[in-house]
Amino acid sequence: MKRVRALILGVLSLIAALALAGCSAEPDGGSGGSGGSRGGSDTSADLVIVAATELKDLRDLVDQASRELGFSIEMYFPGGTLDNSQALHRGEFDRVVDATWFATNRYTNLIGAQTKLASETKIATSPIAFGVWEDTARQLGWDAKQPTWADFAAAAEAGEFRFGMTNPASSNSGFSALVSVATAIADTGEAIAPADLERISPTLEGLFKAQSLVSGSSGWLADAFAADPSRADGIINYESTLHQLREQGQPIRVIVPNDGVISADYPLSTLAEPKHPEAAERVERLAAWLLDHQPEIAETYRRPVTQVDEVPAEIASQQVIELPFPANQGVVDELLYTYNNQYRRPGTTTFVLDTSGSMAGERISSLQSIMLSLIDGTAATNVGDVSLRDNERVTIQSFSDEPHPPVTATYNRADPQAAVELRGYVESLRAAGGTALYPALLEAMERADTSEGIPSIVLLGDGQANIGENFRQFAERYRDLPAEKRGIPVFVILYGSANTAEMEKLAELTGGAVFDAMNGDLDQAFKEIRGFQ
Repeated sequence: MKRVRALILGVLSLIAALALAGCSAEPDGGSGGSGGSRGGSDTSADLVIVAATELKDLRDLVDQASRELGFSIEMYFPGGTLDNSQALHRGEFDRVVDATWFATNRYTNLIGAQTKLASETKIATSPIAFGVWEDTARQLGWDAKQPTWADFAAAAEAGEFRFGMTNPASSNSGFSALVSVATAIADTGEAIAPADLERISPTLEGLFKAQSLVSGSSGWLADAFAADPSRADGIINYESTLHQLREQGQPIRVIVPNDGVISADYPLSTLAEPKHPEAAERVERLAAWLLDHQPEIAETYRRPVTQVDEVPAEIASQQVIELPFPANQGVVDELLYTYNNQYRRPGTTTFVLDTSGSMAGERISSLQSIMLSLIDGTAATNVGDVSLRDNERVTIQSFSDEPHPPVTATYNRADPQAAVELRGYVESLRAAGGTALYPALLEAMERADTSEGIPSIVLLGDGQANIGENFRQFAERYRDLPAEKRGIPVFVILYGSANTAEMEKLAELTGGAVFDAMNGDLDQAFKEIRGFQ
C-alpha cells in the first residue's frame, strides 16, 4: 500500500532537493499528505505549477511541452483541489508559484478566492462516474443502458449495490459526486438550493447507506477496491481515473450517470501575484500547446475541449449532462454536514493509543488535546469539520505493558453522555511502562464490531513494540482471524521513534495506510485520517 507522506514545514528546501534529482514533491495516493506548508518551490524552474494529484500521469506530456517551448516547468502536488483552493484563498501561493492546475476553479470561486487568479484556460474535462464490476453491471442491466443517479439509489436501497467514494469534505471527486447526485435528484434545472435538501434527503440517505468504503484519497480508494473486490460493487471517481484502472486489467464498466454530473475541467490558471514576472506569457504558451495536443490528452481518457479526429470509444459512447454548480456556500456546508451525520453509514472507529513511558510529557498532552477536539466537535481542517459524527460507534483503547480496558460509546451531538464517557477516558490517560503494541492491536481487532457501519482502526505508537507478539507473530495470528476482521483497515500514525518499515508492512497487510507525524504534526495526521473513516 502506498505511503501517505507529510509535506513538512521545510517543504521549500525539500522540493528544491527533489527537483535536482528530477522529481516533484508530492504525497502518495492523492490524499494531500500530513501537515506542512502549502508554500511554493525553491527550484530554478521557469514556471511552477500547483497541480491536482490526478494529473500526475500528464507529467511526461508537460516535460515534452517544456522541451518544445524552451522553458523549464515544475509541477508539484501538495494536496487535493479542495485543500489547495483554501491555501490559494489564504495567499499561501502568492509570489511562490506561477499557476494552478486544479480539477476545477468552481470551488475556488465558491469560497471567494477568484481574485487570486488572473486568467484560466480549460484544458480537458472528466465527469464523475461509477466504476462497477462487470458482473454486477450485467446483473443490474447497466451494461445495456446508461443508468441515472436514481437507478443507482434504487439498487442501493434494494441491497443490490454497494459502493465506495472519497470523503466529500476532503476530496474533490467525492465532493463533486455529492453535489451531482443532490442536484440531479432535486431536478429543478438549477443549482441545488437549501429548500431542496429536505425533499431529496430520503433518496440520498438510501443511496449513501450503501456506501461500504470511504477514503480521503482517490488513490487509496482505487487500491482498496482492486485489492478486495468483496468490499464494494463499484466506486465513484473521475471517468479518466476509472478507465485507467480498467486499462490496468480491472474488469469494471465505467458509467456516467445519465441525468447529469459535475465534471472536472482542469483550468490552467495564472496567479494574480505569480513568482515570475513572465508567468502570464509562459502559462499562455503552455495552455496553447496543450490545446494543440488534445489527441494526447484524449489518450488519457480525458475529454478534449477542442475537436479531435479520434476519441476513445469508451468515453465517446456515453453522453454527459453538465449540472450547475452551487453558488451558495451555505447550501454546500449544510449538504456536507447532512452527508456526514445523516446520509452516510456511520463509522465503527477504534483508536488504539500508545501510552507507554516514552509518551510522557508533551506527547501525551498533545494526544489528549487532539482526541478531546474530536470529541467536543472543534476538530476541523481548512476544508471543514473532522470531529466525531452522529451515530459513529467509537472505541478508545490505550496500551502500555498490556492492553488497557477500552471505552466504547455511540456518539451523538444530541446526547452528551457518550461525549462524557469518551472525554473521561481520554483525560485519564497516563504515560508509563512498555509497549505491548501488537497484543493491543489484536485485542482491538477481535473486539471490533463489523456487523454495521464502516470499520477502521487508527494505531498510534511512538516506539518499537517490546512486549508480547512481534510483527511476525502478529501476522500469523492475523491470518487466522475471520475474513470480516481481516477486512478492517489499520491506519498507522508514525510518531516519535516508531519502526517505520514495520509499520508500513502492517498497513500493507491490513489494507490501511501510513500517515507521517515523525516531525511532530500529530494533530494534522489525526485530522487527515478522518477522511478515511
